[in-house]
Amino acid sequence: MKGLRKVLTPFAPDQSGAATVLYSLGGMIVIIDAGGCTGNICGFDELRWHETRAAIFSAGLRDMDAILGRDALLVSKIAAASERIDAKFIALVGTPVPATIATDYKALKRMLEKKVDLPILTIPTDGMRLYDSGETAAYKELFAAFAKDGNDDGENKELVLGATPLTYGKAYIDITLEDIANISGRKIIAASSSGIDAAKLTGKPYEIKSSFAIDLIAREKIEGKVLVCHDEVFGKTLRDSGIDCDIATFFKLHDEIKQEGDTELVEEDDFTALTESGKYSCIIADNCLQKLATNYKGRWIDAPFFAVSGR
Repeated sequence: MKGLRKVLTPFAPDQSGAATVLYSLGGMIVIIDAGGCTGNICGFDELRWHETRAAIFSAGLRDMDAILGRDALLVSKIAAASERIDAKFIALVGTPVPATIATDYKALKRMLEKKVDLPILTIPTDGMRLYDSGETAAYKELFAAFAKDGNDDGENKELVLGATPLTYGKAYIDITLEDIANISGRKIIAASSSGIDAAKLTGKPYEIKSSFAIDLIAREKIEGKVLVCHDEVFGKTLRDSGIDCDIATFFKLHDEIKQEGDTELVEEDDFTALTESGKYSCIIADNCLQKLATNYKGRWIDAPFFAVSGR
């Protein structure tokens, strides 16, 4: 069965990816669900929830709300909540429920704009894709709402896109709305797969690198033929440093990064086959993947991947 998980836990979905990009930006994030998806985001997929709070709400849809499409009720609830919160924007993040009933996000946005004097972002994630696609969708909405053509504060700071907690755990790098507003004056760094997609949306030149991988190179002496199973930019950064490595990823692999020997993984068995190929003297991956490499006897370097293992 395609995508069957017998060992690994499910990976973080697209609504979690959207929420993690928006989390620290001072907005009001409304997950359009009955409560379960919001619980998964705050309880499992957003590591910052246990340290700092953000304004994340569940729409609290009941069966009849979903069946009858009570959009006016939802809009009234969001508008009432926004009056008690000093939010910079309101973001509506989709889940399987609105996807199933074909929720009209454009209509919701128009209805909210009549009641609330804040930018309204709509991100129609559906829970059927992985977190990196949700991150890209969130960046797209943020740029559309806040990026200003020709605005330049003259500081030429770096704007790192895609270095979220879901990819890099506590080594994440936050962005701000000020960064986005002054994007024309920023040096763009794409730190992950979603970072590449977001960087392309800016229309600006960008550099591809992961500081998380650079830190690993500084800590570890890495020799021989290496298999890197993580985000593609993590692997590319290792390769660019001179390490002889192949990249394997369960997530997106862009043509501009992919080389002969790189693999887009679908099944758990795909990774197992690579570990048993005899090609690699070292594997760099999250320790949870060791359960799929029981016959591998070479060196293993832990590279935590929060979206995969939750650690």
